[in-house]
Amino acid sequence: MAWDPALEVAFHPRVVAMVGVSADTKRSGPRPGGGSSFISSYEQLGFQGRIYPVNPKTTKILGRKAYPNVSSIPEPVDLVVISVPAPAVPEVLEDCITANARNIHIYTSGFEETGEEAAKELGRRVRQIALRGGLRLIGPNCMGLYVPKTGIGSFAQLSRESGPVAFISQSGGHCNWFCHYAANYGIYFSKVISFGNAYILDSTDFLEYLAVDPDTGIICMYLEGVKDGSKLFRQVKEINRVKPVILWKAGLTESGSRAVASHTASLAGKEAIWRGFFAQTGAVPVLSLEEMAEMTMTFLYVKPPRGKRVAVLGSGGGSSVASADVCSREGLEVPALTQETQAELRKFISPAGTSIKNPLDTGLIFRDVSLLEREIALVAADPLIDMLIVRPHLDMAHSIGPDQVDRLVNYLRDFSRDNPHGKPMVLSFNSWANDPWEAELRARLQVELPQKGVPVYSSLDSASRALAKLFEYHRFQKEAAENQ
Repeated sequence: MAWDPALEVAFHPRVVAMVGVSADTKRSGPRPGGGSSFISSYEQLGFQGRIYPVNPKTTKILGRKAYPNVSSIPEPVDLVVISVPAPAVPEVLEDCITANARNIHIYTSGFEETGEEAAKELGRRVRQIALRGGLRLIGPNCMGLYVPKTGIGSFAQLSRESGPVAFISQSGGHCNWFCHYAANYGIYFSKVISFGNAYILDSTDFLEYLAVDPDTGIICMYLEGVKDGSKLFRQVKEINRVKPVILWKAGLTESGSRAVASHTASLAGKEAIWRGFFAQTGAVPVLSLEEMAEMTMTFLYVKPPRGKRVAVLGSGGGSSVASADVCSREGLEVPALTQETQAELRKFISPAGTSIKNPLDTGLIFRDVSLLEREIALVAADPLIDMLIVRPHLDMAHSIGPDQVDRLVNYLRDFSRDNPHGKPMVLSFNSWANDPWEAELRARLQVELPQKGVPVYSSLDSASRALAKLFEYHRFQKEAAENQ
């Protein structure tokens, strides 16, 4: 896959024109988020290039000289961001062609996604102008680009920290949610692209770029439709050999397909076709942004498991039975521990009210950090176990105190990162729903631990699902390498 130097300029612009910025900074353009707020977002991200507001009705905006059009800007423009009303877009594009400004982000909505014939015709006209002028057009109806390393982005209060994750999204709203929420999972971005109606550049164009982008190690995608399904198939199958592709394909139900048509006017596709797509490309399917975040966290911080045999450490007999069912349903195996491991565990775990076969019901152990450390170390050493899910109940924190909670957190962090057996370990907390103190502690740890590289999942179901998909991805990758 070839590196596109034109896209490189779009992702790393030095000169940006903002077209449609109002002199009244309380106004944000044709819909919330545009106009002067784009300038504020760039400033907050530390953009080091030059920004030129374009508005023929004023001479100064946010302390910057305003220009009547793009062609009057006194230097070549790397990226043009357009947030004028839809009927004015063709005129702006013609001006961009005159200025030889080829990288265009059209934030403006109001085209065929409205379903109105006049808006559809306007969209056809925009396409024709873009094709005739050789414009590399992102959108319309999208939030465009977020690149922390460069300092560009279309949302307020975005993180300035870069990371190895790229996100391609047909939805600007999903971009906004994921970009802000992902930090809770220790996720930071290399490139984020919201591409909306995809008049010129589609998901496959961005995939071609990200496949060889040295800053990107994981690719997340939210798709409603795609122009060239066979190209997407070939790309994902090839990329997945070296970079995992996590994909939420929306619009697979009848109701979802109707919603897609009114959002970005895309053809959603048949569910059976997409099931085959995932099976043959190795792409990792997810069904929500929350699952995408948890799956991305898994690839970032969980070692590739050697197999799919899991040990679950928790408390409660009924909970153990449910744990076995959940793990098995998600495709994991729950073998009994070896007799040798069980014998070692019995040296410090009373047989009364406990089970040490797997899942382990050893609730009182969670109140003694030193004993819990011994238990985890023994289970991880068991040759029949490939991975661990630890499920502490947060009511223990009442009895062991904050110092011991911190000790446990540090131990889990260190063991998860670097245990002598190389086995992945993840967490999923239990807590009483009606205890505000436990709820607060849970919320804190669910953010604090992933930022230290320790995955924490919202439920046992999501932890099991993520580990199963991680195993299947690496199995696919291994088989693909063997068949080359």
